[in-house]
Amino acid sequence: MSQPLPDAALRGHHPAPAAGETFRLPNRTRRSASIPRRLVTEGKYHLLPVYALLTTSDLAREGIRNSGSFRFADHIYRNQASGRYGFGRILDRVLLGLRGAKSMRSRFLHSRREILRAVSEADNADQLTVVSVPCGIARDMFDVAEVLSFADPETYAKVRFVGVDIDPEPLALSRGLTWKHQSFDFRCEDALKPGALPQSVDVIVSLGFGEFLADGILYDFYRRCHSALKPGGRFITSAMTRDRISDYLARELAELHTHYRSAEQLEVLLASAGFVRVRTTMDEVGLQTLAVAEKGQ
Repeated sequence: MSQPLPDAALRGHHPAPAAGETFRLPNRTRRSASIPRRLVTEGKYHLLPVYALLTTSDLAREGIRNSGSFRFADHIYRNQASGRYGFGRILDRVLLGLRGAKSMRSRFLHSRREILRAVSEADNADQLTVVSVPCGIARDMFDVAEVLSFADPETYAKVRFVGVDIDPEPLALSRGLTWKHQSFDFRCEDALKPGALPQSVDVIVSLGFGEFLADGILYDFYRRCHSALKPGGRFITSAMTRDRISDYLARELAELHTHYRSAEQLEVLLASAGFVRVRTTMDEVGLQTLAVAEKGQ
């Protein structure tokens, strides 16, 4: 059985915004104003042509400019290649086929599958609330709503979807994506602050967020998710282990720095936050731990 984390590892805090900054996105880890200039300064001249080549791909260019942005994740989830000059589209398809991208896509499929399972297994509920935090472009909840509206209208009528994100841009895009479904609500909130989550909900999904948080901050976030769930509610999340090629390109060309965690480390964090019946599986690529945890009755 996994042991609880030491108290020192669980003391996290959310850093205050810098002067003149309204909010800071945890996934925006890039600090250099110019990646090529930094590469020259560090003597990594061999990476300059790689940088130039990669920026023809829409996926790589978004990753380089904006670290692990919501557009970067959504590009992988949609799995549709695009880029500049024709060649960029070909390169984009190659990048979407890398193990790291396939693994990220598996967490999106995991979310869709587990949300559908949770709402279909709910007993005698008059209303079900599913929350995604941070939701980015809420494509997983949208797909679930699409499936339910055609396959199970009775359950569809009971489900309310809530997306929470600190960035207003993906919220606006999510509203545009889900406009024909009246059961969606989007809120601009900081997920790391108390009161950001609606209370007494049935399902909470959080993907691609913990990878940018230290253990203490992630533990605090998991505790808030646990508190927001109804007894028996489910928390759907994931963690990623390191892929050498993807990690090297991300660090060197996008300054994208990720917290990698094993299945055991994720299980320990979830158990320490109060969750029970933590179920984890590995994706088919072998990089992503897909987890579902429950709140006790």
